[in-house]
Amino acid sequence: MGSFETAELAFVHRFLRTGVTVLDVGAHHGLYTLLASKRVGKRGQVFSFEPSPRDRRALRLHIILNWCWNVVAQRCALGNENGHAELFVVQGSQTACNSLRPPIVESGTARVRVQIIRLDDWVAEQKIGTVDFIKLDVEGAEMAVLEGATKLLERKPRPVILAEVQDLRTEPWGYKAKEILIHLDARGFKWFRLVAGGELEYLDLSPLRFDGNFVAFPEERLDLARPLLHNGSHAAVS
Repeated sequence: MGSFETAELAFVHRFLRTGVTVLDVGAHHGLYTLLASKRVGKRGQVFSFEPSPRDRRALRLHIILNWCWNVVAQRCALGNENGHAELFVVQGSQTACNSLRPPIVESGTARVRVQIIRLDDWVAEQKIGTVDFIKLDVEGAEMAVLEGATKLLERKPRPVILAEVQDLRTEPWGYKAKEILIHLDARGFKWFRLVAGGELEYLDLSPLRFDGNFVAFPEERLDLARPLLHNGSHAAVS
C-alpha cells in the first residue's frame, strides 16, 4: 500500500549498488529481496533466508514473477549454533512474526521443525568472499544470528546491517533489544536511525528500550554513510 517501512525501503534503494552481495535474513514474502535484486543487478547476489515453508513458497513465487534470477532462497534459519529447532509459524494475519520462540501475537501458531546454521558456517560453505549488506529481521533472534557471525563481523570490510531492534520481539528470548546495539557498537559499528527519504541521523544509545529498524555501519565503511546524512548529523561520522 506504499506505507510500510518507507524510510527503510528508501535507504535500501539509495544505498545498494550494482554488483554487491546482500543477505535478506528473515525474508518473509520478499519485499526487501525484490528491491535488493533490482538494485544489485546481474553482477550482484541476493541470498534470502526464510525457514517457514509456507512463507518460502510465497517468496519463491515472487522471485519468479519478478524475474529475479540473482536471488537464491535459503530454507534454513540462522542462529548461534548448528542444529534443528521448532519454528512457531503464525496462523493469523501477522505472518511476518514467525519466530523460534513463542511470539507475542493475537492469533495462534503452528510448529514446524527447521534447520539452524551459524552464519559463519554458511558463508564458508557457500565460499562467499564479501557480504556487503544484511537486512536482519528475525523476530528476536537477532542476537543469536550475530553471535553466530563472529568471523564475518571481524573480517574487513564488514557488512552494513539494517536490523530490527524491538523489545517486544526480544522479550520472549530473555534479553533487552539494546543488547543488539551494544554488541555491534563494541565491535566498531556506528548506529544510525532512519528519517524520511532514507537519510541517516545519529542514534542515541542511552535509552533503555528501543522499537525500530536501525542501521549499523562498520567504521571502515563510514564513508558510505556520509552521502546519506541528514542535515546536522555530520558529527556522527567525524
